[in-house]
Amino acid sequence: MLGAAGCGSTSDRSTGGGEPTTSLTSGPDAGPGSACLSTPTKGDSTVMVDWVDFVQLDGTQYVSGADGSVPPVATDQLGSVVGRVECQLSVLKFHAQPGPAVDGDAAFITVGTDVHAVQGYGTSCRVTAQIAGVNRVYLAHADLDGVSRAVPCAKAP
Repeated sequence: MLGAAGCGSTSDRSTGGGEPTTSLTSGPDAGPGSACLSTPTKGDSTVMVDWVDFVQLDGTQYVSGADGSVPPVATDQLGSVVGRVECQLSVLKFHAQPGPAVDGDAAFITVGTDVHAVQGYGTSCRVTAQIAGVNRVYLAHADLDGVSRAVPCAKAP
């Protein structure tokens, strides 16, 4: 999976209260190498990036669409907000190969979009974000022998 340096730092994640529990930083306090701070959104790209649909929170990359069809989440199945997108990498114009993604990065999810837990699943398994009015499911992924794969609990019914 190809990611890029983005924006963010994290704090302790909890499951209650409805407030984002991933504290993401953008602007001048964002981490070093932040693609959102150092990569323009206008002009020509000299590097083409073929993004997968992902979001990264608390060191975990969650991917949508790479593991077969997963039905969207009904609104009444949304859990608490566990993070917020701070950097939409697909709108950046890269002039060098992007670095690794960081917390708060997403390929296609708009900046400011809340990421929710899914009732019945731990956030170590899956999360959801609303895109075009649909609560799209993102499955937690881990690298296994150099290949990104959904963690077993992410695909469990």
